[in-house]
Amino acid sequence: MSFPATILLTSVDIAPGAEEEFNRWYNEQHLPQVMACPGFRSAARYECTLGEPRYIAVYELESEQALRTPEMQRIRGWAEMFPHVRNFHERIYTRIHEHAG
Repeated sequence: MSFPATILLTSVDIAPGAEEEFNRWYNEQHLPQVMACPGFRSAARYECTLGEPRYIAVYELESEQALRTPEMQRIRGWAEMFPHVRNFHERIYTRIHEHAG
């Protein structure tokens, strides 16, 4: 098994009462738009079982350049979900070691 060389990790909390709307928007609108951008290979979303931030998304990228394409620049951001977003963080990670057992 080979792990991705570059990942984008985003984490976010959502205002109380807006989770259902946010998850529908993210899964049905935002995620397909992001995955249609050049350089995005895969994505997965997770919900924290205890604590915060409540949601994370992990994207496998061909390279960090995927974040700078014109296609990504057009859709980047929270659009109509912005008023509900709390505690947002975004980090890019590059693999420095791989160990498969």
